[in-house]
Amino acid sequence: MTDDYHRYFKIFTKVSKAIHTGTSTREILECIVENITEITYAKGCIFWIINEMEQKIETMISHGFTYQSLAGVDYETLINIFDPREEKDVFIEDARYDERIPDLERLGKKRVGSVTGMFFNIAGPYRGILAIYFTNFRKLEPDEQELVTALGEQGAIALNRALNNDGERHTMLRQIVEGFALALEAKDGKSHGHSLKVACFARLTAKELGLSKKEVEIVYHAGILHDIGKIGMEDRILDKLGSLSVKEMKIVKKHPVIGAGILKPLTFFHELEPLILHHHERFDGSGYPKKLKGEKIPMGARIIAVCDAFETMISGRAHMKKLPLNQAIAGLQKGANLYFDPKVIRAFFSVIEKNPKSIGTTDSVEKYFEKMRQNIDDIGAENLIKKRMEMQSSIFF
Repeated sequence: MTDDYHRYFKIFTKVSKAIHTGTSTREILECIVENITEITYAKGCIFWIINEMEQKIETMISHGFTYQSLAGVDYETLINIFDPREEKDVFIEDARYDERIPDLERLGKKRVGSVTGMFFNIAGPYRGILAIYFTNFRKLEPDEQELVTALGEQGAIALNRALNNDGERHTMLRQIVEGFALALEAKDGKSHGHSLKVACFARLTAKELGLSKKEVEIVYHAGILHDIGKIGMEDRILDKLGSLSVKEMKIVKKHPVIGAGILKPLTFFHELEPLILHHHERFDGSGYPKKLKGEKIPMGARIIAVCDAFETMISGRAHMKKLPLNQAIAGLQKGANLYFDPKVIRAFFSVIEKNPKSIGTTDSVEKYFEKMRQNIDDIGAENLIKKRMEMQSSIFF
């Protein structure tokens, strides 16, 4: 027994050293599954990292016999075999005839006897699942169980640290990029604060639509960065917004593509990229750059489109007169089903009614919506054509 504890201590020390000397998380997990296989005389060992919120397997690291009947399973099958909600080890005495384990590799399944599954908390939606499988039929001895648990927890600690470090770094970089985007507006008195206002409107609207907390924050950050593509445009063109020539308008229409291109290399912005790219698509398919239509436009982009147009109307531009609130609201109503998703407009109107301070007024705004709700969905083809003609030169392009 003394020899076993000596071996256990050496392995635990080896893994701990790897964790505290900056070894990558993957290398740490590889070290853990390799040493667990060795110390328990197992046929093999697998460590999965799962994302319970998105219901998917993020990473799978294994050592020993390639047991495809386990290593090849999808998230749903894995959770059916090892359910983390049980909060206790899972012991499968004879994997050959256990219906939970699929016959992905029948010959391989016949070569495995008992399987033990263990669970480890990592951070947020992430959990670790560790499986040890043997040729014979046996449970882990108490001392083996103790060591395997300790090693699994070491892996969870390493992952927790890596996730926290990544989160802090991503937050810092996001703040730098967003700060830069807001600074770009500071030189223009008319547009200064536009992106932040759009982002705030968009966040409230996303909440009103019942989007998840994560989706709401994605919409908010995309709202801040929606015009970042204008960084590559000449000041003389930006100063003329509202009175652009056809040639200049073609240049301005490139900014969603430029913006998405700026964010593409920044992996922590990958969820924002489609919202930036498509925030000038129109509900009837007349927008740009891809002419997406209706539900094919990402919901976040549809939200930003409404909030962007509204904020531009009530704030104005150098060559675009600021509109009173009732006219701005009427402008959105006219664009329903044409340029904007009607359910997004309804949600936005509800936000304004509930939060009049969000648009800089403490007055009652209910009177502006009395006629709007009645007809927002009931717009025929003839009306759409008429409205398109009326709005040819409007800001909605």
